[in-house]
Amino acid sequence: MKKNGLKAKLAAGKPVYGAMVQFPDADLVEMLGYAGFDWILIDAEHGSINENDCLQMVRACELTDTTSIVRPPNSQPDTILRFLDRGAQGVQVPHVSTVESARAVVNAVRYPPFGKRGLMGATRAASYGFRESIPDFVKFSNEEILLCVMIEEQEAIRNLPEILKVEGIDVFFIGAGDLAAEMGYPGDKNAPLVQKAVAQAMQYIIGAGKVGGLSCDEKQIKEFVGAGMQYFHTTMTPLVKFAANHFWNLVGERRM
Repeated sequence: MKKNGLKAKLAAGKPVYGAMVQFPDADLVEMLGYAGFDWILIDAEHGSINENDCLQMVRACELTDTTSIVRPPNSQPDTILRFLDRGAQGVQVPHVSTVESARAVVNAVRYPPFGKRGLMGATRAASYGFRESIPDFVKFSNEEILLCVMIEEQEAIRNLPEILKVEGIDVFFIGAGDLAAEMGYPGDKNAPLVQKAVAQAMQYIIGAGKVGGLSCDEKQIKEFVGAGMQYFHTTMTPLVKFAANHFWNLVGERRM
C-alpha cells in the first residue's frame, strides 16, 4: 500500500495538475508521469478503457510516483468497486447532482463504518492478501483513497450547499463542459451565463472550506488558483495541439 501523494498536496493547500487519458495506453501514462504531472485521470467514462486496461495504467502511475484517479462510466457501486479493487488511488465520479447521490458514492468508496464498500482481502488493492492485515488495509484505504465528485448540472449547483456537507468527499469538481451543454451552450464554457453558474459553484465550494476542481484551459489556471481552486487537469487533445503548434512555429510553417 502506498500513500496518496495527491491527497497530501491538497491537504497542504497546494494546487495539483493532472492529465486525462481516454484510451488504454500504459506507456503514455508512464510518459506523462515522468513529465511531472501530479496525477493521471484514467477516463473510463468517455474513453475506451475497461477495468483490465485500468490495471496496467495504474501500474504505470505507480512506476512514476503519480497518483491514479479513475473516472468510472457511472456511479454504480459495483462499477466503482471494480476499478478500486485494481489499485486505483481514487475516483472522479460523474454527474453527482443530489445529496442522496453524493452519499451513495461515499458508501461505494469507503469501507465500514464510513461507507458500504464491499470487502475482499485478496484484491490487487490489498496486495492480494500477502502483506497488510485486512483491518490495516481497510483503515489505510479509507484514509488514502481520494473521492472527487463532479458537479455538472444546474441541479447539482442548486444542491451544492447541501452536497458540500456530505462527509467523505475530498474534491468537488465543476464540470463546465456538460454544464454549458445543459444550459444551451454546447462547447462554449465561456458563455456569460455558464461562467456565472461556475462562479456560483466556486463561491459555494471555497466558502465551505472545501477543495475545488475546475475544467479550464491552461491560460485560466493561474486565475483560478488565485481564487482558491486547487485541482486541475488537462487532456491529451490540447497537449498535442500545443506541442504541434509549437513545432510548426519553430519550423516556420502553419499546418493547423
